[in-house]
Amino acid sequence: MEMFGRGAYLFLVRPMQYKVTALRDVTIRAKVPGTAPTRVGDQTVMVPSEREEWITLRAGETREHLGLILGAHPSSAPDALAMNVDGVSIAFPDESWGPENLPKEFFGLYRIEVQPEV
Repeated sequence: MEMFGRGAYLFLVRPMQYKVTALRDVTIRAKVPGTAPTRVGDQTVMVPSEREEWITLRAGETREHLGLILGAHPSSAPDALAMNVDGVSIAFPDESWGPENLPKEFFGLYRIEVQPEV
């Protein structure tokens, strides 16, 4: 498939998506997928993008198709170590994890699972 002139190809890579379920009322910081206009040669095309957002969930509520879950709002996890990242204070889990470790609960507040591909 050739696009945007001679020999130029556009490859889109789908990032890992996650599902979060609140075990108690919680506010989390997560990357939310979307699209953004990008110039490619003399054309503007929409490409996948992510932005960080605070997401508030009530106990039992689920949010699907999120990007990386960064942590919790410090008021949701007051006993956790909060760090300042780009001017935003986030309570990070005290352990590392990857998709192979999921599903997993964090702070006793929320559970993360890998979102099955559609």
